Amino acid sequence: MARHVRMRGAALAGAAGTAVLLSGVLATGASAHTPAWSVTCDKVTVDLADYSGSKNVKNLVSLTIDGEKVVDQQQFGSGYHQSFTVKAHSAPVTATLVVTTTEQPKNPQWNVTETKTIAVCATPSPTPTTPTTSPTPSTSPTPTRTATATPSTSASATVAPTGTTTSAAPATSAPATSAPATVKAASTTPALAQTGGSSATPIVAAAGGAVVLVGGALLLLSRRRGNRH
Repeated sequence: MARHVRMRGAALAGAAGTAVLLSGVLATGASAHTPAWSVTCDKVTVDLADYSGSKNVKNLVSLTIDGEKVVDQQQFGSGYHQSFTVKAHSAPVTATLVVTTTEQPKNPQWNVTETKTIAVCATPSPTPTTPTTSPTPSTSPTPTRTATATPSTSASATVAPTGTTTSAAPATSAPATSAPATVKAASTTPALAQTGGSSATPIVAAAGGAVVLVGGALLLLSRRRGNRH
């Protein structure tokens, strides 16, 4: 009877041990660590889930983008979720993620060192813009001023009375703006015909008559004297 009890106790102890072992395996499977991360042309996202949050376990994460370390061995608990902006770049750059845990330091699925390439963001093509054409104002033709030739007026010669010697004045071109020269009207009194006489004619005639008379008298006297002889 005692022997039977001992065998029964041993079986129970073995079953209990198996249960503890299975519970440990199940617990390990339930806390499956998931280190995931992704990159785009302008962002890096880190998503670490299902890590142990025990005080005896130390989980660390580091991230380097284009040679710049943005996270340096930062400690986290059961999970870590963070996004990082990538600076503008004209050529592809790289990002490196490092995750370590003291729970199982040699487990390659829990301890990760990965590098990914970050591509250049595509530049959107500029949308062509249609230039707005302003209506051209209509311009009225400028009237052309026609130059009118102003006839040049010459001064007219002054009309002098008949019998008087006149000298014609030289024709001078008057400015276009000057009034035409006024022609001097001829005298309305008829000009006297010249007879060769003047105011001294009577005196000359008298003197001539006297000379004739004296000559006649002298001739008469001379004839008388000749007859006497």
